[in-house]
Amino acid sequence: MKGNFTAEQRMKPIAAAVAMLAMSVAMSAQAQQAKEEPATVIVTGIRASLQQSLNQKKNADSLVEVITAEDIGKMPDKNVADSLSRVAGVTTTSAGSAEGSFGENEHVQLRGLSSQFTLTTLNGHTVSSGDWYGPNIAAGGRSVSYTLLPSDLVGRIVVHKSSQADLVEGGAAGTVDIQTRKPLEFKDRLTTSASVEAAYSTAAKSTDPAITALANWKNEDNTFGILAQVFSQSRKLQRAGSEGVWWDKAAANYPDPAIAGKNVSLLSGAVLFEQERKRNGGYLEAQWKPQSNVTLDLSGFLSTVDAKNYNTNFMADTINAFNGPGWNGNAVKPTGSYTVAGNTLTSVFYDKNAFGASSAGAFSVVEDVAARPDAKTDSKFLNFDAKWKVSDDLTLTSKLGHTSGSGKTKDVGFEVLSGWNQGAGYSLTSDGIFVLNVPGGDKFVRSGGGIGGWGSYTSSTDKETYGQVDADLKLASDVVPSIKFGARFAKHERDLQKMGMVLGKGADDEKQIPDSAIGNYGSNWYGNLPVNPTPGFNPFKISNDYVASWVAQYATFNTHATQQEFNIKEDTSAGYIMANLQPSETISGNVGVRLVRTKMDIRAYLPGGKPQYEQTFNDVLPSLNLRADLSKDLIARFAVNRGMSRPDFGQLAGNDLRDLQHNGVGSNPYLTPIRSNNLDLSVEWYFAPKALLSAGVFSSDLKGVIAYGHSILPYADASKGGVIANYDISAPVNTNGKLNGLNLAYEQNVWGGIGVSGNYTYSDGKQTDKLDSGTCNGKAGEDCTLYGTSKNSYNVGAFYEDDRFSARIAYSHRSVYKLGNRGGADYFQSPNGSLNIALNYTLNKNVMFTVEAQNLNDPLMTVYKTDTTQIAGVYKNGKTVYGGLRVKF
Repeated sequence: MKGNFTAEQRMKPIAAAVAMLAMSVAMSAQAQQAKEEPATVIVTGIRASLQQSLNQKKNADSLVEVITAEDIGKMPDKNVADSLSRVAGVTTTSAGSAEGSFGENEHVQLRGLSSQFTLTTLNGHTVSSGDWYGPNIAAGGRSVSYTLLPSDLVGRIVVHKSSQADLVEGGAAGTVDIQTRKPLEFKDRLTTSASVEAAYSTAAKSTDPAITALANWKNEDNTFGILAQVFSQSRKLQRAGSEGVWWDKAAANYPDPAIAGKNVSLLSGAVLFEQERKRNGGYLEAQWKPQSNVTLDLSGFLSTVDAKNYNTNFMADTINAFNGPGWNGNAVKPTGSYTVAGNTLTSVFYDKNAFGASSAGAFSVVEDVAARPDAKTDSKFLNFDAKWKVSDDLTLTSKLGHTSGSGKTKDVGFEVLSGWNQGAGYSLTSDGIFVLNVPGGDKFVRSGGGIGGWGSYTSSTDKETYGQVDADLKLASDVVPSIKFGARFAKHERDLQKMGMVLGKGADDEKQIPDSAIGNYGSNWYGNLPVNPTPGFNPFKISNDYVASWVAQYATFNTHATQQEFNIKEDTSAGYIMANLQPSETISGNVGVRLVRTKMDIRAYLPGGKPQYEQTFNDVLPSLNLRADLSKDLIARFAVNRGMSRPDFGQLAGNDLRDLQHNGVGSNPYLTPIRSNNLDLSVEWYFAPKALLSAGVFSSDLKGVIAYGHSILPYADASKGGVIANYDISAPVNTNGKLNGLNLAYEQNVWGGIGVSGNYTYSDGKQTDKLDSGTCNGKAGEDCTLYGTSKNSYNVGAFYEDDRFSARIAYSHRSVYKLGNRGGADYFQSPNGSLNIALNYTLNKNVMFTVEAQNLNDPLMTVYKTDTTQIAGVYKNGKTVYGGLRVKF
């Protein structure tokens, strides 16, 4: 009967427990006068932060990494993911899908597994978030978008590499807990700080402001305090890119047999992405100790990101050369020489006479402006914590809260065709960059192609109401000094709506485009990427403002794209018991088990299937963590546990379709959670103050890991009025995998104020089951690596610090990894790394000047298909330099 309770019914005991804790103020028979607790001494600086982090890591019973803020509200990075990128065994991604990097770390990965295996919590509770990019909104990921979490919020970050029973389930690879500062932890009764900063982007050539402020007040008795933080940050982004927008195969009967059947780029793009991001929000927390044995804490958070953006893609059009003018089937041979590498046509050109007497219906350029003028995302929560020390032996804690996040965007394509003027072609460089050969492509030639339009309006909401109660009981046992037990219930819902676009009468008339709206990309827009062998060539560009006005005038969104929408309700309940162990003076740890029940109600479009599907899963998650003090400064650790991660919502329902290419990514409501049996062994040597040398091995046996099968399914082609067509679909399926790896880490304050650090992680992740319809299929050329796994990743850094000046430099690198799958093909992210520096000068105890630079090496970020010659995109985001003033009192 217990399993049939509704989520609302299950929440009642939690709410009651919270109320009981609050009522204990009046009911406790042993009420005491509130006593001032010893003030926490806040030490500052890089070396102090390093020592705090190492002390907490050393004293932990489980395998953790800790990052401590250098000063009040100051992490040494711009968002939390930036800080995590330097931790051993942690990698970050700057994109959620195959869209390439947008220049800011967004998701975190542990154990070499994809971000869906990592759970992020804030002060121990879940946080909902959304996304501003359409495909990522539709993907329905569970991974928190770190773009919503500025580093100013953070007191410390604890990375749990090994699980234990009292941690919220959902992180099969591990859990990242972001911890804010508490009002009663501050040393002074009143503490204030503020920073004013300017960020200069070398790509956007723009200087933008950022302001953050913190104020903390507590009463003289240290029984009540309020912490308030606000932030407002603006940033302009510009990304240069080169894309293979549409790869296909030349027909078997193509006029030139040497090209027949080869991979060809039908649309080769020079891409200019422009975005204005504005992140605003705040955090508020009140802490009250009505009695010395009772603490009540109420916190709230709101972060919004307005992220309007435009992506202009100037594409050399060779579609007509391979399919005939107007798609009449009369393909033509290339003009002059061409090159073929393997199965790919890497260089080709068709001149203005390629079609003979008439080139009617042929176009040399397709320019597509993807307009997202109202893209935005947000995250918020309200959380209530209570702690009641009932006696010296029993402590009760509880948590009750609600979190929600959303994302929405119009995604409208404004498309113009420029007449077959002087021909079109492309060639690929060794870096995979398309050098476009479009003579006369700096001018827009109106030739009757009209204005094409595609688009949709996508919105998603994610929300969860949760509650939990935990008890910590001391025992009269040396071997088991205490036990901890508790329960948690949550009601989660993810909803996705997608509205199709309808264009009004006259939208397709290209004559309406005024000459004033036609310009060019701008000088040096492409960084050092080549565009065209013709010196000074600069693609024409339809202005963003005009495209926005066209969207506002003609586009309406009033028809549901039902085959891409979904609603998923997910109720979870969990209970656990964990014993803290001390079998000897030198051995400690914990052992426990967590029981989890997940119930899903999925409502979505399934070709040929039911519109609703329900399923329930039960998981038993045991864990054991042991540490052995081999000597004063030498610690060995052993951990074994079973973790679980639930499939992303977009993997369970919804579809992300490409109407032009007739391919996409589907879903599978029959997916089960991914279970991971994890083993860790490590040794840590704290050989000097502020120093660590460690080595560890890890292994994960993965049951139900996500892979992608391949099938042809019927869907409605929205671009052709809903005509049913066959789509080449990649759909997720459960399979099995294996991961083995190695971690090495070194940190040391070498001499005086000079310190160095470095770490290396090796991860070998493989899908162990073959799928006949997938990319791991037992055939030649198969790829069985796990999604998100880089085989090699490392971080190296150094710092210097004295009483006035501090400097930090760090470089993070990861090798190639598999991003995702579309239309039966895997997409990969090239090896990439980022070089960052931070300089601080302290004028006095209240004033500090800061200079920071990110992405100083400005690497090429390349996304490619399984065949490395089929480049999906190559991108450069430029460098960003920050300069500012931080004041505290």
